[in-house]
Amino acid sequence: MSTTTWIALRYLRASRRRFAGLITWVSLVGLTLGVLVLTAVVSVMNGFDTELKERLLGAVPHLLVQAAGREDVHLSRLLGQGADRPYDFFMGSGMVTANGAVNPVQVYGIHPEDAGRLRLIAERMTFGQATDLRDTPAGMLLGGPLARHLGLLPGDRTALILSEPVGGGVRPRLVGLRAVGTFELGAELDYSLVVVPLAALGSAPERLGRFGVRVDLDDPMRAPLLAAALRDQNEDWHVTTWADHYGELFQAVQMEKVMMFIALLMVVAVAAFNIVSGQMMVVNDKTSAIAILRTMGAPTSTITRVFLLQGVIISSLGIGVGLLLGVLAARYISAIFAAAERMFGLQFLTGTYFVELPSVVKVPDLFVIGAISWGLCLLSAWIPARRAALINPLEGLHRG
Repeated sequence: MSTTTWIALRYLRASRRRFAGLITWVSLVGLTLGVLVLTAVVSVMNGFDTELKERLLGAVPHLLVQAAGREDVHLSRLLGQGADRPYDFFMGSGMVTANGAVNPVQVYGIHPEDAGRLRLIAERMTFGQATDLRDTPAGMLLGGPLARHLGLLPGDRTALILSEPVGGGVRPRLVGLRAVGTFELGAELDYSLVVVPLAALGSAPERLGRFGVRVDLDDPMRAPLLAAALRDQNEDWHVTTWADHYGELFQAVQMEKVMMFIALLMVVAVAAFNIVSGQMMVVNDKTSAIAILRTMGAPTSTITRVFLLQGVIISSLGIGVGLLLGVLAARYISAIFAAAERMFGLQFLTGTYFVELPSVVKVPDLFVIGAISWGLCLLSAWIPARRAALINPLEGLHRG
């Protein structure tokens, strides 16, 4: 162990003023709690973001390519690896009416043999199977909440109303359908999405909405870049992505995460700068000892390193424990909130799509939290360390 480290640890343990030690420990606890809360909240925000992407982007088309005389083989070659085989797809808006109730809906049209390729919908079926569309040419899959709102039971008939442009106006196209299955994605689409066979829409579905080929990607975040590349290589292709419809929603979620991170980082900053108070008291307490070290030939750099090392030790301990406890809190956040609900008689998730708090711990986030917190603490420790190095030995001996 170096002399500098030995002196720093000795000064950290021994102090004539108990209040100075108390301030140091309070700063340590405050820093630990700040890092803990920041880690747990960021992990929960990651969980909500991940759940939203899975539930929403698992159902909507990642790419919809409208191209005259397209070739699926050519399109697959352009997309490269990480893209499913394209298949015919219709997307439009309409209204569903049943039992005197009317509800606006988003309409997905597919060939019945491709019904299983809507993977998230197929996995979240609460009644029937997505493949039941193969046996019912005029069948319809819809969200469970939407079915309850319309009073529809499996096998009930309903009507889908679509708008068809004619001349200078529009006329309604009425499509008779039968409910064959319901799904629940845990997202807004449960209240506004119906899936029907393409044949049920009649001829020229492109007159009723957007009709082209749907492409699902292993990484939906690649969709905007791929769409731009497809447009550059094929100027007559009209390519839309999930970001054209839901991009603002995900931008809002990301902005909320950033603002929450900054707000909680201020708590960490306050705790970090409290280290200044504790270390300044230690410097005042050790003024005579610093003067003796200086008269014995210790350079100012050694004095600076002693007190800077003290701040680093306190900061590293607080940040390390805070990160560890934060990861544990994020891991068991659902159990913690369940206990809080029982204790206070509250229901935090009432009215949401979630039955428990999602949480995803990401190593890069932990690195960012640790690095920023440590940087703030290092800056805080530098101020009293520099103050100690500038103490006049004569004044220090006189005070001692």
